[in-house]
Amino acid sequence: MSSIPLPKPVELQQMLAMMYGGDLKAEPGDPIPATPGNKSLVALYVDDDDAPVATCAVDYNFTAYAGASLTKIPLGTAKECAESGEFSEIMIGNVHEIMNICSRLLMNSDSPHLRLLTLYDSPDEMPEDVQELVQAPPATADFSISFANYGDGGISFQSLVA
Repeated sequence: MSSIPLPKPVELQQMLAMMYGGDLKAEPGDPIPATPGNKSLVALYVDDDDAPVATCAVDYNFTAYAGASLTKIPLGTAKECAESGEFSEIMIGNVHEIMNICSRLLMNSDSPHLRLLTLYDSPDEMPEDVQELVQAPPATADFSISFANYGDGGISFQSLVA
């Protein structure tokens, strides 16, 4: 199987700016673990045979600010959600759609077709075989995203195939 391309900061910024506008900034950032026990949401991408090929983990700040800013949920509410880890259905729905759109960043003419399978509310919810794969992924790309008038959040893409 061909490897999964991972986005560069400019590619991620351009993709997200289509939804959030030009004030959004994407820069290299710290890894957001997709491993059990961490406070992150994890999108799982699969190939046409339903084999896991990539993940995208987002921290609670990304979830709150990305989810809130799309539908103009007040900043105070977003901050409370980022701290508590309790997100509204609207926020989760928005992040799910963002993860679906980000699937385009993980494909090129040489890679397998992939699709978003699901968005897990916690790495602990992932199947055991996927939990094993995310322990030592062959490649990662980690970013900090600045959402205008909200705050910064982290996002990490992981290729699960070499």
